This record gives sequence, structure tokens and C-alpha cells, in this order.
Amino acid sequence: MHTGLLVSVPLLAALFAGALQDPQKPTPPDELVVGKMDPALLKKMEWVCGTWVQQKGKTTIEEHWRPLQGTTILGTSHTFTAEKSSFFEFLRIAHRAGSISYVAMPGGAPPTLFRLVRLEDGLMVFENAEHDHPQRIRYERTKDGLTATISQLDGSRATAFEFKKKD
Repeated sequence: MHTGLLVSVPLLAALFAGALQDPQKPTPPDELVVGKMDPALLKKMEWVCGTWVQQKGKTTIEEHWRPLQGTTILGTSHTFTAEKSSFFEFLRIAHRAGSISYVAMPGGAPPTLFRLVRLEDGLMVFENAEHDHPQRIRYERTKDGLTATISQLDGSRATAFEFKKKD
């Protein structure tokens, strides 16, 4: 991500402790290599669609992901208390720059791309080695909902956000 701005899940990174993730960088399958894109890959990511909520004290973080339309899954993030909104972000998962990317626009800023490097059932990992922090964004389906983790490529500075699906 670019200096001074945060991705939706990292808004409160300094406030929430996270678990370190595996620092090994997987070799992407051929279908994830830059220049190749099968729209069916985006269908494999639709499990993220819906509204996800994390409540920490008085602070709520809510991510909403719309179902795949065309070749884009659109998302938004909103962090708020009863008194005020403290953060918002426009998000999308789409075919960009020759591959599938997680595109973050915190506070409406210009887009920062994180390329898909790993896709499994219930797991997607995006990376941008040139970004200051985070360099990796990981979404994983869990028994209770969804965990989004941000970190550096080596797994350091990790922060996990545990979301539950909103009815």
C-alpha cells in the first residue's frame, strides 16, 4: 500500500494485535501469472461477498463485498463508533495490470494494487512488495466467519481482523 494510507482491514492496525502468518512466499500457479486471467478465477472468490463486521469495544469495522458483476467484486469498508465515522475505503477485486488484483482506495485516495499470489478454497492472498505497509493482504474463511490479515511479506507487523457475517 502507499505511504500514509491504510487498506480497509488495517485501519486500526495499531489498536488490534494480530497473529503472524507464514512468511514463505508461495509460487503462484500458472493461472495467477501476470498476463493470464480467467474470469472463472473471480468466481472462486465470491465467498467473500456479503457484509462482515468486527466489533472491538465501541468501534465497529464493517466490510461489504458485492457479488461478482462482470469481472469485478466491489467492496467498501467503514470504521465507526456511535459518535463518528473514522475511516472509509473503496475496494475491488478485479482484473488489473495483467492479473487479478485487490485494489484499495483508502479515504478515496488513488488506487493501490496488490496482486493475487495464492488462491485456494476459502483463502486468497494478495501482495505488493513495493508498498510500505502492508505488503500482504490475506483473506481466509474461518468456522466463525472471515479473518483478514495484513503484514509485511516476511510476516512481520501482522494484524488480524476477525469478522463475523452480518445477517
